[in-house]
Amino acid sequence: MVVKSKKAKDHPRDLEADFEILDQFNMKLNPSKCHFGVRAGKFLGFMVTERGIEASPELIQAIINLKSPTNVKEVQRLTGRVAALNRFISRSSEKSKEFYDILKKNKKFEWGEKHEAALSSLKEYLSSAPLLMQPVKGEPLSLYLAVSGSSVSVVLVKDHEGQQHPVYYVSKTLLDAETRYSYLEKLILALVMASQKLRHYFETHVIYVKTNYPVKCVLRKPEMSGRMAKWAVKLSAYDIIYEPRTAIKSQALADFVADFSSDILPEVELEVKQLEEASGSWILYTDGASNVRGTGLGALLKSPQGDIIPLSIHCEFKATNNEAEYEALIAGLQLAKDMGIQHIQVFIDSLLLTNQFNGSYAVKGERLTKYLDLVKQLALSFENCSISQVPREENAEADALANLASSLRIPEGVKIPITHILTPAIEEQEVNDVTTDKDQEVIDSQDPQESWTYPIRRFIQEGEIPKNENPRLFQTKVIPYSIINGILYKKSLAGPYLRCLEQPEALAVLQDIHEGDCGNHTGGRSLFSKVLRTGYYWPTMKKDAMAFVQKCDACQRHGNILHQPAEPLHSISSPWPFMKWGMDIVGKLPVAPGGKVFMLAMTDYFSKWIEAEAFVQVREKEVISFIKRNILTRFGIPSEIVCDNGSQFIGKRTTSFCEAWGIKMVTSTPVHPQANGQAESSNKIIINNLKKKLGDKKGKWAEELPLVLWADRTTSKNATGRTPYSLVFGSEAVIPTEMVMPTARTSCRDFEANKQELLEDLETIEEIRDLAKFRMTAYQQRMAKSYNRNLRIRRFQVGDLVLRKAFQNTTNPAHGKLAPKWEGPYLIDSEAGKGAYRLATMEGELLPRAWNAIHLKLYFM
Repeated sequence: MVVKSKKAKDHPRDLEADFEILDQFNMKLNPSKCHFGVRAGKFLGFMVTERGIEASPELIQAIINLKSPTNVKEVQRLTGRVAALNRFISRSSEKSKEFYDILKKNKKFEWGEKHEAALSSLKEYLSSAPLLMQPVKGEPLSLYLAVSGSSVSVVLVKDHEGQQHPVYYVSKTLLDAETRYSYLEKLILALVMASQKLRHYFETHVIYVKTNYPVKCVLRKPEMSGRMAKWAVKLSAYDIIYEPRTAIKSQALADFVADFSSDILPEVELEVKQLEEASGSWILYTDGASNVRGTGLGALLKSPQGDIIPLSIHCEFKATNNEAEYEALIAGLQLAKDMGIQHIQVFIDSLLLTNQFNGSYAVKGERLTKYLDLVKQLALSFENCSISQVPREENAEADALANLASSLRIPEGVKIPITHILTPAIEEQEVNDVTTDKDQEVIDSQDPQESWTYPIRRFIQEGEIPKNENPRLFQTKVIPYSIINGILYKKSLAGPYLRCLEQPEALAVLQDIHEGDCGNHTGGRSLFSKVLRTGYYWPTMKKDAMAFVQKCDACQRHGNILHQPAEPLHSISSPWPFMKWGMDIVGKLPVAPGGKVFMLAMTDYFSKWIEAEAFVQVREKEVISFIKRNILTRFGIPSEIVCDNGSQFIGKRTTSFCEAWGIKMVTSTPVHPQANGQAESSNKIIINNLKKKLGDKKGKWAEELPLVLWADRTTSKNATGRTPYSLVFGSEAVIPTEMVMPTARTSCRDFEANKQELLEDLETIEEIRDLAKFRMTAYQQRMAKSYNRNLRIRRFQVGDLVLRKAFQNTTNPAHGKLAPKWEGPYLIDSEAGKGAYRLATMEGELLPRAWNAIHLKLYFM
């Protein structure tokens, strides 16, 4: 433990604070091993002073006094003592190489002149071992690299009062496989080794790597090996800046005056030269042509490897010959800039433009001055840019592109996009690319600085990190990206490169893969996977694929029918018998006597009492007559009647009749029988019972209908636990079976006793009905819980666009199985009730009835 104080007068107070902490944890110190009030002392084997960290004199003296080893054991003792002082020894692996060679397996011990010379050199170095300085937290540090044939070394340096002082020396002997690395890879290996051994410095300081070799370029090569990619990822976690070497300002750093030892320097220079040639200058030829047919521009860009990129442009505006020459030059330079080219040589056949650019000729006219300013501005985008004049014969290809003539000499397979420029370049208007393909697509222009690729390109090309980005995180993010022939690629986890797309390009790719000639309107996840496998990438591709499929009109119209409930189950109940009835028509049924083929049925919501009658046809007249005869005159005037949207129920005569008697007609939504579930349930009961009773005599259904109704009225219901008859009349009905086989009720009661029992039943009918109501409420809650288990709520707002489920009467019969499952879109005009909405066409015309949410789904545009 070390307690340090900047001022002597503060030292007792600092010691007191430390002793209080020790006392809290009941810890004691050995006085014989404590030293107080010293200005220097030994700590962890090193001498710590106010000047810095020094090697322990005992350790140094032990090596200096060491005699020449006579066996392997003594060599091991020597290497062990050297290892303890490694952080103080510059290029220690190189200085100890001869010693470690003796320790190799199956090697006979031999101590010769070279070993003795190495030991003497080491002793001489240690006699004046350097002082290591402790860096201040957060201050930038410099790192120098050194590579020899068998080892790599680094030194971490801090600047103090105009002098460079070492902070830490690190060295490593190369393994057999590592000796076969290229020299630039060995230089990077030294940097990786330093980041591992000096991690605590790399994590808390900005590290300036001083080297004159293209380490940064090698780390960002698109064709880097797996080893290099791994190193690049490791180094990206730190804030490392690469700078050219400056003069060494310390004798302690004399071993690091050069990156490579002199014996391997020629091979290194050859390797660097090959690397520079691989990424050398591009050549650009441009020419312009202006004649009665219009203005044409031509440009031919050649890579150092001989690849050719032609460009032919048609201008939709008039221009002079000189203006056309400038437009061609601007177009060619803009292409080179977009591709990220840094070194370019431009050749044109216009002596005027060449001399105007070089300043030999004056520029006349305001327009030509603007053109020249724009050219000079573009030239500043390159590290090296020169413009030279060549004879017209040497510029024949660019001239041919400008004239679109038959003398075009472009290798087979190279496509030349024909671009139409709507305005001159000096007016800074956007340029729209128009291809000669019939499947032409127009892609909106985008500000390059708003593109997600812009900061990545800037970093790769110029090392610029956005101000709002964390440097370490950003460098880690950029590692997989490379620029190849001006196009940004991202290395995928599977290995191949993915082309990075801007948003307009991404939408075009999504559209072609989803609905093009090879598209099958797949789902969002499948579309994302297919785009990725095809070889494209952008950051939001998964979200964009899902959104694109969601907005696809064909996918929405032919999407699966939604069967999950869209709204929680809303139970309908009546607090009192005969207050609310459900009404529905059943038919056509088999022809009964009198030509009756329809049945009109009404069910009381409270008691489940059913009234039904057979009809030849059910019109408004029959509905009114049935209500009068079977409901009004027997059970009184109801409050509500729930029915569907049949013309018999919502016609003027029926509506007027109900209004006159104060009856509210509640209509359910179309094609949604659940809204009138009580009537539908009663219809099902009647039909099932008729089927079982009639056998083959289906035409007698009208005669059997009263008996079926009687049987149902005397059957207990699950919802109430009572028969409809008992809830209406207060007692159970006597059924025919009791006449054939008498029961206690029919055989053992006299008239007076039966009368008294009936009176008692009538007294308790209110209690029976209340119990039935409670049971019905519990039954409805259980039904709602079961129904809502698969609920997927779909709620819509006024103004939302929706599709409506297509039905047999709304689709084109000729389409058959290929007919769409949804139709629309429609606008939500208003909410008509729980889960029901009124719709309007896109022209604003209201649809006649409200529709339930289960038949609707959102439409995305």
